Amino acid sequence: MYEVLSRHLTSDGVVTYTRCACGRLQMRVQRFEPSAAVAAAGRDGAAGPGLP
Repeated sequence: MYEVLSRHLTSDGVVTYTRCACGRLQMRVQRFEPSAAVAAAGRDGAAGPGLP
């Protein structure tokens, strides 16, 4: 289960920031093109800003 932290409309599509029950943060981009795949990136929730 994911909690939506924020969702933003951009010129390329919709950017959504989520957090799963384990604390992992994820950013997803859904582009406006009908056949475009969702791009996602994430990191452990334990990592602070600027840490890999």
